[in-house]
Amino acid sequence: MQNPPVAPRLFERVRIVTIQRADYTHGAAFREYAFGLLVAFAALGARVDAADNELLTGEGVNVVFGAHLLDPGIALPPNTIVVNLEQMRAGWPAQFPHYIALMRRHVVFDYSPSNVERVRELTGNPHVHLLKPGYVPALTTIEPAGNQDVDVLFYGSLNERRHKILDGLREAGLVVQHLMGVYGAARDQWIARSKIVLNVHFYDDKIHEIVRTSWLLANHKAVVSECEPDTEIDDDVRAAIVAVPYGELVKSCVALVKDDARRREVEQRGFEIFARRDQAAMLAAVLAQVSRPVPRRINLGSGKAYDPEQLNIDIDPKWQPDILGDLANPAGLKQIFFSPSYGLTRLEAGQFDEITAMDVLEHVPDLVTFMTNCLELLRVGGAMRVGVPYDLSHGAWQDPTHVRAFNERSWLYYTEWHWYTGWTHARFNLAQLNMTLSPVGQALKTRGVPDEEIFRTPRAVDDMQAVLVKRMLTAPESERAVAWQRGALRAAPAVAAAGESANAGTPQL
Repeated sequence: MQNPPVAPRLFERVRIVTIQRADYTHGAAFREYAFGLLVAFAALGARVDAADNELLTGEGVNVVFGAHLLDPGIALPPNTIVVNLEQMRAGWPAQFPHYIALMRRHVVFDYSPSNVERVRELTGNPHVHLLKPGYVPALTTIEPAGNQDVDVLFYGSLNERRHKILDGLREAGLVVQHLMGVYGAARDQWIARSKIVLNVHFYDDKIHEIVRTSWLLANHKAVVSECEPDTEIDDDVRAAIVAVPYGELVKSCVALVKDDARRREVEQRGFEIFARRDQAAMLAAVLAQVSRPVPRRINLGSGKAYDPEQLNIDIDPKWQPDILGDLANPAGLKQIFFSPSYGLTRLEAGQFDEITAMDVLEHVPDLVTFMTNCLELLRVGGAMRVGVPYDLSHGAWQDPTHVRAFNERSWLYYTEWHWYTGWTHARFNLAQLNMTLSPVGQALKTRGVPDEEIFRTPRAVDDMQAVLVKRMLTAPESERAVAWQRGALRAAPAVAAAGESANAGTPQL
């Protein structure tokens, strides 16, 4: 027996987000497809919820519907997948340049193969994936009405070609109901009262509106749809509906309204065909594609020294790194990034063999958090190779962006004194330490001056290179570290109380 599909670890936490503007009611058109994906994610084992306009900014992945409704200049967090339900016909994207920019910076899900090609062409983003609407049992919610007093229901905006069909149906004597801006339960009541629902293209692009018709098929509704020989439509969906060319729509609707037995057969066949489109399985197949394997070595603070053989991480977008991110973020390994090279990515504990950080540590305000995250990313035995300015050098403080400099004892808290940083499971060993001498230091070396004296001489050393190797703590080391942590926490209230007593009467800012 085959195991049921499960979501990759990246999708342990998911939020389905609908962009809902107060001045735009049509965002409700996304609801059914969004709900189907929510149920599918849950079936794959994800912890998933839904919200309007509220995104996860830390742990988890956002799956966003209606991103084209965002105002220009509004950015989405990197842990976001944009679901595109718009037909990317020629000329349309020019009206929404900010939407194209969003799709350039995020993973995109799209229901249409031609849309996928078009979005990739417009954005240069290879991380655009085809996700077709499918079925989950929770979509079947509409109870058939006892009295179907509407022959043909059509909902959506009108243009000349749609008007022509509706007028033709009325002239043929059918009861036609048109809805615009009606969604949810109110629209579903009309669906229940109608014998058939009509689907007509608004544009000439001939992409079947599967997001619209999937809801009808899931609810045992007979669908008559415009469908030319060159319409983009899956073979199973074509078989699930009454698919006819534009010129045959009126005739086909009249015939189906008058033939109760055939209409019941169309309803049942359409449901059975669509129910075979397992949304959870389709979703799992796409989720497996959104993240590509990354190199096992990190070039941290890559800057202009981009290395195609490593995973390049930097906080400055101008360098166009593989990952735009800050490893000093307290969110640590919960962060999810979008990588132009590798897709949606979360860095995992023990994932990397080596981290190189040259001329980086002197710029990091929260170095303990930074080093803690680096320690966690490395496998046991993995090495962190760093280059930093020496504290007595000219270069230590000539750069206004430096927040610290280093000397031989700067590694103590990450090695022997690891408990001060809160490390109770692993630490670094200082495997190698090298000094780069300045001309002053080289002259002293030539004269036979001992290294210890050279290192204490101002301007004699320019910078320092260290190799730190991760190792697990022994059981006694871990016990001592935990005991020290507990003692420090117990001592903290007493220290704070003494400070308050000493500062009695001092104005507080």
